[in-house]
Amino acid sequence: MKRKILKDVIIDRKSKYTVLYNYIENKEDLQNFLKLIKSDSYFKKATHNSYAYRILQENGSVIEGKNDDGETGAGLCILREIQRVDFVNVVVVVTRFFGGIMLQSDRFKHVINATKIFMYSGFEANF
Repeated sequence: MKRKILKDVIIDRKSKYTVLYNYIENKEDLQNFLKLIKSDSYFKKATHNSYAYRILQENGSVIEGKNDDGETGAGLCILREIQRVDFVNVVVVVTRFFGGIMLQSDRFKHVINATKIFMYSGFEANF
């Protein structure tokens, strides 16, 4: 299973963003990966673990979904970015550790930029 984590890719007003991706082939892979994140002490400390995924089906259709984890709109930001470059068989998680200062709309810019950092980080993938 291919996996990559980039910690603290963005730091703004003491909030820190981490991005993580995992190769998935089906919803079972997705659920297993999400369970792994929820049980990991690093991710348990996060304020938000927003994610989006896209899975290519045998018939050529794509199943996709998102979850904001309390950061309204964050999952959609991630999903739009992976749709834009047509990534499939992947789940991308953007984690925020709240630094005590509200970021207002900058939080969406940071979610998008964290996703882009992942996409252009030279990760190994065969999507």
